[in-house]
Amino acid sequence: MNTLKKLKLTTGRFLTIIIVLLCLSCQEDDTIVQSLFDLSGAPLIYDNSNADRRLKVVAVSMVCSKDKGANLDRMCDKAKEAKNSHPEAELILFGESVLGWYIDDEHPEPYQRSIAETIPGPATDSVAIIAEKLGCHIGFGLTETNHGTLYNSFVLIDPDGEIVATHRKVNLAPEDILGGITPAAEIDSSVTMVLINNIKVGMIICADANGVWLTRELTDRGVEVILHPMASEVPMFKIDAGSRQFNAWEVFANRYGEELGRQYSGTTFIADPSGCIRIGDSGKEGFYFYNIGVN
Repeated sequence: MNTLKKLKLTTGRFLTIIIVLLCLSCQEDDTIVQSLFDLSGAPLIYDNSNADRRLKVVAVSMVCSKDKGANLDRMCDKAKEAKNSHPEAELILFGESVLGWYIDDEHPEPYQRSIAETIPGPATDSVAIIAEKLGCHIGFGLTETNHGTLYNSFVLIDPDGEIVATHRKVNLAPEDILGGITPAAEIDSSVTMVLINNIKVGMIICADANGVWLTRELTDRGVEVILHPMASEVPMFKIDAGSRQFNAWEVFANRYGEELGRQYSGTTFIADPSGCIRIGDSGKEGFYFYNIGVN
């Protein structure tokens, strides 16, 4: 009898803990919450061996300094290095806000204004030259200034050196707010998709993946590949809940290294729609190539 009572008590405590954890995990209606279970579950199988639509991509993990010019030079050098290693690459993706530190905690908004650029501007002009020379798309994140307003933006430049799309971050992180960044409105023009090799390619930035509105809009439009630049400290997980969330391939590019006490993980990978990470790594600077196949 005592054993039975103890079992009931233990079960009751367990259920109480589960309920409390579920309540604590609830957020506002416009926020997606991903649990550790989502990020460490069993891998599924996505067979793209017979796919007739393909996109050869490189995701880059890069160390960023506080100096905008040094970062721009480094990005162009990394693009050349990636293309030399993988001549077949059609798209090279860099991380979020790679023209500088993601945030300077001591002077957040003044620093962001010091590295901000117009689009088009000197940085996009320089990258356009490299994209045309290499004959591939190049995507990267930067702080954009537009009539005095700051945005956390992501630019995609095509092999002709033309800006084909610009996405402004909709779902801001606390660091963005400290840096004086303005969120893009939840309107149709904030949903950024382009067609590459007859594949629907969507563009998001970091915490955009946590937003219900943008996720719904992209999935409703049948997105097939998500380009996802990040500035993240997260470690490498066994699966990618984000690609499962969008039911699309995800190209995840991050930064690496310490920036005023913040240690960015370098977690960079390419995952299929089942959440299986096909290639990637963490804890270092590098680049990762994969031939994406879309069924």
